Amino acid sequence: MNAIVLTNVKAYIDISEWWLKDSNGEPLSVYAVHKMIEDNYPHLSVTRHTLTRARDGQLEKFDAVNAVKLARLCSKWAGKVLRIDDLIKVEED
Repeated sequence: MNAIVLTNVKAYIDISEWWLKDSNGEPLSVYAVHKMIEDNYPHLSVTRHTLTRARDGQLEKFDAVNAVKLARLCSKWAGKVLRIDDLIKVEED
């Protein structure tokens, strides 16, 4: 006999670990990061809203293309290859 256990699951993208910092170690503003992306990586551009939600670990609803772009941006910032799985946090009750 198999039992099915139902749990509440919350999943979201959190990029705070890789968020860019200034020379004093302070996090850059969303505006500054968005501008840097537009100027240097326009093919990876996402909205400021998406960046804010992802930076704050609150991006629960997203499309696959934005998830790929965020993973590629964080890879550049981290200096290593990151996958979407590295950005997604899962909480279960």
